[in-house]
Amino acid sequence: MIEIINSGFYTSVQDKGRIGFKNFGVPISGAMDQQSFSWANRLLNNLTNSAVLEMSFKGPKICFHEDTFIAITGAFMDPKLNGFSLEMNKPIGIKKMDILQFGNAISGSRTYLSVLGGLQTQKILGSRSQFKGITTIERISKRTVIPIKKLSFNLFKGAVIKHTMMNFDKNILTAYEGPEFNLLPENIKHQLSFQKFHLSHLNNRMGYQLKEKITIKLPQIWTAPVLPGTVQCTPEGKLIILMQDAQVTGGYSRLLQLDDEAINCLAQKGTNDLLQFRIKKLT
Repeated sequence: MIEIINSGFYTSVQDKGRIGFKNFGVPISGAMDQQSFSWANRLLNNLTNSAVLEMSFKGPKICFHEDTFIAITGAFMDPKLNGFSLEMNKPIGIKKMDILQFGNAISGSRTYLSVLGGLQTQKILGSRSQFKGITTIERISKRTVIPIKKLSFNLFKGAVIKHTMMNFDKNILTAYEGPEFNLLPENIKHQLSFQKFHLSHLNNRMGYQLKEKITIKLPQIWTAPVLPGTVQCTPEGKLIILMQDAQVTGGYSRLLQLDDEAINCLAQKGTNDLLQFRIKKLT
C-alpha cells in the first residue's frame, strides 16, 4: 500500500472514466490529460484503464509500504525520492519505506503517478475515478492509505516504446464547428478563429471559463448533450470549455468541440494562460 503524508493542492485517483452512464446523468470524469495518463500506464505494462494519481499544480508527499515500481508523466513537479531528484517518463524501482515528494508544477499543470498494477481503490460504475456524489470522497486527503498489487516487473524485458512528448507551451487548440456554430454571424466566427483568449481563475475539473467574451447575444437552447471539450457560450457571450467532470447535458449554445489532443493540452493550462482556436469543419 501507499500512504499519503501530504496531499498537495488537488490530488485524486483517476482512470479513463465512467463510460456508458451518461443516460443516468453520470459525468465521464477520468484523467484530464488522457495522453499523459495513458503513457504512465504503458511505461509499467499496466492495463490501459489502471487507476493512477492525478496531481494538480502542487504534488503530494507519499510513503511506500512495500516494494514496487512507479512512473511519473505530465507536468514537471520536481519529483524527489528520499531527497534525490528523479527522472520522469521511465520506470523507477521503489523500496519499502521510500518517500516520494513533489513540488509545484513548473511546466504544465497536472502530473500523473502510476504504480505497478494500478491503484486498487473501490470501483464504482466500472471506474475508480473520484467524483463528488459518486465516490465516497472526491479527492485524496492527508493520511489516506491506498492499496496496490504485489507484482514482479522486469525493467529490461520487452520492446522500447517511443513516445512523443506533449509541448506544454502550445496554445493552439484544434476545434470543430459545434451544432450551434452557424447561428453566429461571420464577424463573430472570425473573432473566434483569430482572437487570443486567456483562461480565467474560474477553472477546475468541470470546466474552464475564458476571460474574454464574444460580442453577441445568443438564446439558450433546449437542453442538449455535451461532452468534455464542448465550448459553450452563455447568452451574455461568456465562453466555457467543458472538461472531464462536466455535466452530460446543457442549455447553452455549443459553438465548438475540441479534439482529443486539444483537451489534453488544455488540461495542462492554468489561470491567465493564452489560448487560440484553430477551427475546422467536420467532413
